Amino acid sequence: MRLNVARARLSCWGTRGTFPSPGTHTVRYGGHTSCVDVALADGTRAILDAGTGLRVLGQRWPAGTEAGAVIPVLLTHRHSDHVIGLSHFAPLISRTHAVRIACADVDDEALRSFIHQQLSAPLFPTLEGITDAVTIASFGAGGQLALGPFCHVQALPARHPGGAAVLRVHDEHGPVVAFAPDNELSMTNDSPEVVEWRESLELALRGVPVLLHDATFTNEELDAHRGWGHSSVEEATEFAMRCDAGTLMLTHHHPDRSDDEIDKLAERCQEIAIRAGSSLRVVAAADGMVLDI
Repeated sequence: MRLNVARARLSCWGTRGTFPSPGTHTVRYGGHTSCVDVALADGTRAILDAGTGLRVLGQRWPAGTEAGAVIPVLLTHRHSDHVIGLSHFAPLISRTHAVRIACADVDDEALRSFIHQQLSAPLFPTLEGITDAVTIASFGAGGQLALGPFCHVQALPARHPGGAAVLRVHDEHGPVVAFAPDNELSMTNDSPEVVEWRESLELALRGVPVLLHDATFTNEELDAHRGWGHSSVEEATEFAMRCDAGTLMLTHHHPDRSDDEIDKLAERCQEIAIRAGSSLRVVAAADGMVLDI
């Protein structure tokens, strides 16, 4: 069944980074860690990252999903805030859904070992005791993964300790969404290697309608966090303008960042775009936010 939208619907289930942060200061933007769901107009869906927000998504997954339909859960990398929701994803343990877990920063054998470690004693019951309908595999050659006749996901290299990826979702018309929750842009780093990587990523994301990008820090906080694998809100804005993205969604909010502080940062970034004469729209991603593309 086709969605009643032009191309796709993006739903945010977890937009916090590093560690879940429930509390009175995170009510509006939420405290769940990284998880978004992209539903294309033809009904194809892709879950990007499996943070604590995945549990909420699982509770709302359509009960009428046809038997045998495979639910793809695509991981940018294996840090805990991006995978911790797997053990509580209802479709995975319902035995009525097949789940495909893929990760862009590891080969098949290492990914299988990692998933079994996450879903085994003493952390959790064994995977075999939960479901027999899970496929674990990395992305294919060239970091490309086909989810349907018109849906492809491309894994592009991110800069993050231990490795990570930027995931770019395509439909038959081209890029729809790019997801970069953990990515150190280092906009002031002019070393040839970093400049080449940054320009290559910019080219790969050129014209993407929606870019969700790491916005963990501010420029004032960066000096104390070089090499941590994260960007500032200002860097994300500059990069989105270079990519000619339509909308920038600031995500992977710092766990200590309050709702009011995130409001101000989003306003600051929108002002940066306006002063630059850019048509870029800047919003702060929030748990429960839905965007039609």
